[in-house]
Order: sequence, then C-alpha cells, then structure tokens
Amino acid sequence: MVFLQTLKHKITGKDPGLDTAFSLYNALVEEARSPALFEKYDIPDTIDGRFDAIVLHLALFLIGTTKTLEAAGQGELGRELIGIFLKDMDRNLREIGVGDLSVGKQVKKMAAGLYGRVQGYEAALADQNPESTLAQALTRNLYRDAKISKSRAAGLSRHSLKVFERMKKLTLENILTGAIGGSAP
Repeated sequence: MVFLQTLKHKITGKDPGLDTAFSLYNALVEEARSPALFEKYDIPDTIDGRFDAIVLHLALFLIGTTKTLEAAGQGELGRELIGIFLKDMDRNLREIGVGDLSVGKQVKKMAAGLYGRVQGYEAALADQNPESTLAQALTRNLYRDAKISKSRAAGLSRHSLKVFERMKKLTLENILTGAIGGSAP
C-alpha cells in the first residue's frame, strides 16, 4: 500500500498524506460549525467566533491524538493539518475582501492565535480541575472575555472535554480514514 501511495505521489505530484489531512480538516470544520454548538453555548456567530470554534476543535484533535500519531510515525499529519488550516484562513480572508498586502499579516496573527490557544487548552486539559480551567480559557479565547453566563462557558467546557476524550480514544485507522465521529452537542 505504501508503495502504491508513493507511486501515486510520484506520478501525480499529490501527497497521499494530504488526502488524509484534508479529510480530517473537513470533519473538524463540520463539527466546529454545528449550529447546535453556537445555539447551545452562545458562541458568537461571527468571523471570530467561527475561527475560534474551528481552532478549538483543531486543538482538541491535535492534543488528543499526538501520542497515537507519534507512536505510529505519523507526526507529520498534525503539521499538514495546521498547514491546511492556515491555507483555508488565507482563502477565507481573500474571499471577504482583505487586501493582498494585509492577508499575510492576518494569517500570521491567526497562526499565533492557533499556537497560543493550543498551548492554553493543553495546559487546561492537563490541570487537576480541567473543566474549570478550560472554561476560563474558553472565556478568554473563544468568548473574548465577553459577558457570558458561567453555565454556558461551563457547558462548552464539558462538551470540549467529551470531544477531547473521544479524540484520545481514536485509533490510527480512525484517524487515517477521517472517521473521528463528531456529534452534535
């Protein structure tokens, strides 16, 4: 199978790992854009809110699957996923009319936001009280410190913990086929 994928890559110039990364990215975006997620947890249905919902799900996937991917020698998949995310953000910025000269700067800000949020969520998930710590991180990052009911932030924190636990349980086969099992909140 690896030989055929390598041959396909040589002939088409298309990296077979990108097919997996695109499949995963699409599944994560679909889960992050669930209308129920926005309705139930008051995520702002804005450009920033949608960005942060995608970043949250991407972060939960990356943090939850790192050990599985690295143990299987598939650590590159996470980097490919981040690359696809940044290309998607670039494309979205252009679609909404951000000028060519500003797009690069905006994408760099988004990349920094992604890395900062991944670090913050990873620290929260490792905390002794992850539900509370994650709720604080979500209030700061996703809700941007807006006045949000503590019950909504706590609910999103609980939902995020369930997503994270699901990601940690994914097998390599699930990951490589894009079968990450998203569900509505």
